[in-house]
Amino acid sequence: MTTIFHLSDLHFGPKFNTHLSELVLADTRAAKPDLTILSGDFTMRGRVSEYEQAQAYVAQLPTPVLTIPGNHDQPLHLSGLAERLTNPWRRYKQYIRSEVDTSLEIPGVFVVGVNSNNRIVPGGIWSNKQRAFIEREFSRARADACKIFVTHHHLEWNGKYRPFGTWFPTGQLEWLERLGVELVLNGHTHVPLTLRTAQGIVIAQAGTSMSGRVRHGHGNAYNQITIQPRALTVRIMGYDAGSDRFVERSAQSFPRRVPTQISVPGAAA
Repeated sequence: MTTIFHLSDLHFGPKFNTHLSELVLADTRAAKPDLTILSGDFTMRGRVSEYEQAQAYVAQLPTPVLTIPGNHDQPLHLSGLAERLTNPWRRYKQYIRSEVDTSLEIPGVFVVGVNSNNRIVPGGIWSNKQRAFIEREFSRARADACKIFVTHHHLEWNGKYRPFGTWFPTGQLEWLERLGVELVLNGHTHVPLTLRTAQGIVIAQAGTSMSGRVRHGHGNAYNQITIQPRALTVRIMGYDAGSDRFVERSAQSFPRRVPTQISVPGAAA
């Protein structure tokens, strides 16, 4: 079994909740997941001070860690306007990860993450270059690996007001299905969501784990994901003020689309 912690929308800066960040860190360290994934928005305004705090926090998480940037990780203040227009990801590359599109492989799992943001329009766009990267990277995955795609912007939405998400999501989901993707992870909306799409892909959307910018009655939350040979389970862990800890709010399991011959990591030959 593979365990993944999925955090999103940390938003270091105004409305950041240090206490919640410590609880999440303690949970992650106690669980010792096989992989920790952060799907963007490390900062609120892309300020250096916010990035320094985010860098220090990420360094404390269990490794390996896969990250991608969010729309708030570009400079979003007047003094950073020139940098936003000319080199919007310089600070992300300096403090978080040297590349904005990335991939990672662990036994039984292959993950590809891309930067879905744009310096001018709201975001949710994958360029032709990125699509080639996604296709090339997933082609390297073992046939029995669970393929996971990570993006900041959502492909589905279950809130009252819809923030800008992925452009042409149906076409993108159909394309990801052809690449063999089983699971999509995203953030952006601050609304937890788990579902299986018409294409058979499971979407696990994380809420904001440690920012006061919660939406539509949804509190702070993160996802715990377990991958087994025949099933994929997403647990939404929400903050409970009464017990002052994150507790399971929901758990949904989905049958995996796997080949007949399954190679289980660590199993005897």
